[in-house]
Amino acid sequence: MTQIYQYGVAALFIEVIVIFFYFQKRSLALFQNIVFLIILSDLTIATCFELGAIYMEDNMSKFPLNVVWLMECLYFTFNTTFGILFAIYNLSAFDIFSRLKKRTIRIIQVGLLIPYILCIAEIWLSFILRNYVTLAFTLDPVEGYGRGNNFCFYLLCVTKAFYVLSSFFIIISFHKHIPKAKMQIMYFFLVTISITSFTQLINSELLIESFGMALVTLVYFFYIQKPEEMVDASTDTLNQSALLRMVRYNLTVRRKIYCIAVYIDDTVFIANTFGLSHLHAFLKEVGNFFKQNFSYSNVFSRQQGCFCILLRDADNEKLNEVLYTLNNRFQKTWVCDNVELKLYIRLCIIECPKDAETSEEVFDIVNMISTDERYRQSVIFASEIDLKYRRRTIYIEHCLRNGLSENRFDVFYQPIYSTAEKKLIGAEALIRLKDEQGHFISPEDFIPIAEKTGAILRIGEYVFESVCLALSQINVEEYGIKKIDINLSVAQCMQEILAEQILKIQSIYQIPTSIINLEITETAAAHTPEILLKNMQDLSDAGFELSLDDYGSGYSNMNYMLNLPFKMIKIDKFIVWAAFSDKRAEKALEATIKMIKSIGMTVLAEGVETPEQAEWLTASGCDYLQGFYFSRPIPKKDFLEIMKKNAKGHVITADS
Repeated sequence: MTQIYQYGVAALFIEVIVIFFYFQKRSLALFQNIVFLIILSDLTIATCFELGAIYMEDNMSKFPLNVVWLMECLYFTFNTTFGILFAIYNLSAFDIFSRLKKRTIRIIQVGLLIPYILCIAEIWLSFILRNYVTLAFTLDPVEGYGRGNNFCFYLLCVTKAFYVLSSFFIIISFHKHIPKAKMQIMYFFLVTISITSFTQLINSELLIESFGMALVTLVYFFYIQKPEEMVDASTDTLNQSALLRMVRYNLTVRRKIYCIAVYIDDTVFIANTFGLSHLHAFLKEVGNFFKQNFSYSNVFSRQQGCFCILLRDADNEKLNEVLYTLNNRFQKTWVCDNVELKLYIRLCIIECPKDAETSEEVFDIVNMISTDERYRQSVIFASEIDLKYRRRTIYIEHCLRNGLSENRFDVFYQPIYSTAEKKLIGAEALIRLKDEQGHFISPEDFIPIAEKTGAILRIGEYVFESVCLALSQINVEEYGIKKIDINLSVAQCMQEILAEQILKIQSIYQIPTSIINLEITETAAAHTPEILLKNMQDLSDAGFELSLDDYGSGYSNMNYMLNLPFKMIKIDKFIVWAAFSDKRAEKALEATIKMIKSIGMTVLAEGVETPEQAEWLTASGCDYLQGFYFSRPIPKKDFLEIMKKNAKGHVITADS
């Protein structure tokens, strides 16, 4: 049987090219890259054995029959090995392993290994039992190579198809996490391997299967491997993606590693003083120093001014050597483009898996040290970090980012009681946030984070518009609603267009300005007096009531009450509670209420929880009371039901 071997020669040519470029480009010692190199080696060896077997088959008389058998068995062994290797590679290259549980990974490993072992056993039993039975294939001194054309031969074909389809179906299950371009490469793999393998199956003379394998490997190398994607161009070190994969791989194989994060504190100064070009030049010099001392594959650029060095299987002695090398070099000056500078660094040492069990936890620590002022030390160990707090903060930041788009914010209302009218006359609007599981996150947790990230601006606007929408949909007189208090954050008060934004929303919903009371904290009054004064004056002129919130919790400066157009003062709940446990605090609160009343302002006391507190505060001259004694913050629907009952003469307290 004359076989067409030219495709095999072309396959070998492609494989040599891929191997050449593989070693030309720097590759990480990652599981994916190791498997890819093994695939290249396996495929090249398989092609060589295939070409050798073809030559021997065409010249059977020149070679001992056992040698030809051995050549055929080796070809089938390496050819079959390509299938399982490529299945494993696909699961690694598309980052499937990191998304699976350990038990699932074990099941997949066993599921891939059993068919492979059976096929390898079948191949070599064909040689061992050749004189007794025909299994996968046979060799005849006259006829040459022949297929078994039985269950055993087609089992090899089915096994190859199994490896292709199994990895394909697993990847399809995770297609949402895989870029579209990479999915298209996977389709190319499936189609090419299927066509070439099926073509060789129906036409055994056309040896095209190895060519299809080589072609797929070539495409994978340039579109999936892409070593250049792992390099940070500005520093010529490995980038954040490479760091993520390297940490993930080492943790997966349970290897102990140290991740040393190196923070350069002078980046902003260098950029502002000498320009970005000089900054990049200095960072490149730092990167070169790291590569020369710690090897290319262990140095990563996390972000501008932050490098990470990985030490694998290192002990404390090795760690101390690295720290000494770093400190010794950075005690000296750096010279670049005729500019001489001394760079100051901070170091964070993360021991994995002791300090961090996942790559995400490693990144959390690195990010935390770069942004948290509490950890601005020359050297800090991850074991000293309050990581639980940081993770909670990051999770809340995530919830805040997606809260509005995913409708997880809601406005609750805490009723306000009028001591003069002896009934509820309105409420304070309070923002509430649910996490992804539907559980409420405390405002004490998310409000400070929202203020820090700037999300509070969108939240404040959302609350005001939600209140205006709710009021526009009802007859407020029917419900006896005379005032709704809305908090303004410090960030909102710093906006010069605050009054303009509020008036714009109010005009859209046509809500009487007199029904809205805008609460401003003492902190806001202290931080932005000029901007705040203009905004307050514009809002007051438009008819909004303005109140000073949480009086007594902050600066408690009399100037705020006298110089800003407040009409009401809200006494902080902690001042109220203190008055019922300490006689001096009681006298102070009583005097404070009289003083506020004497200058023509109304008083609201927060934190009222008992009838005794309500009676004493009423007798002391408070105009309004708010607290759990009357109601906790409740959804809009429940608030309107309470107000409707209240309007009909029902006395509403926590007991009713």
